[in-house]
Amino acid sequence: MKPFIYLFFLSVLLFCNQANSQSKNFTVYEKGTSSLVIGQGIGNIWKTFMKQAINYPGISYKVSSLGPLTLIYEYGFGKRISGGLALGYSRITGKYSGFGDEFTDRLTIFSALARANYHFGHSSRFDPYIGIGVGYVRSKYDNSGSNSNRSVPGEFGYSGQLGAKYLFTPHFGVYAEAGYVGGSFVQAGLAVIF
Repeated sequence: MKPFIYLFFLSVLLFCNQANSQSKNFTVYEKGTSSLVIGQGIGNIWKTFMKQAINYPGISYKVSSLGPLTLIYEYGFGKRISGGLALGYSRITGKYSGFGDEFTDRLTIFSALARANYHFGHSSRFDPYIGIGVGYVRSKYDNSGSNSNRSVPGEFGYSGQLGAKYLFTPHFGVYAEAGYVGGSFVQAGLAVIF
């Protein structure tokens, strides 16, 4: 599933880059520009926690994850200030087998945050920024072998982020960011500027 997701978003980003390739402007951030990034979290603390929570001799507990995946849209409202929306999704699945019992744990985390960033760089290709975000976070835990299915009501969520974008072409590049999203403290991925 992951290769399909990345191939789809890479195709979208390349299409947007091709559509805008006639532009001679080569600035990663300025007032009036938009950016769209798709990222993948590096590491997942909830996956590590689930692996360690059930670690006994004589059992099998296999943990897999999807994400955290991040999709961020950002618009330049001022010379240094931008705002936008960040969506995050993460799903961690643990499959238990041992002592005559089998069950599956699943933790799903979704977030939608409004964000604002301060851009402090002066380069045409490199855009470092720092910012904050507030919004909605929802977590859901399911266990197929018990009545422990729990859905935490959507709650107020917040974020702090420090990141940068780097362009290879006038409209296409990469980004990396430190800030918590769905179990990861670092994300990296592809960026398109339009």
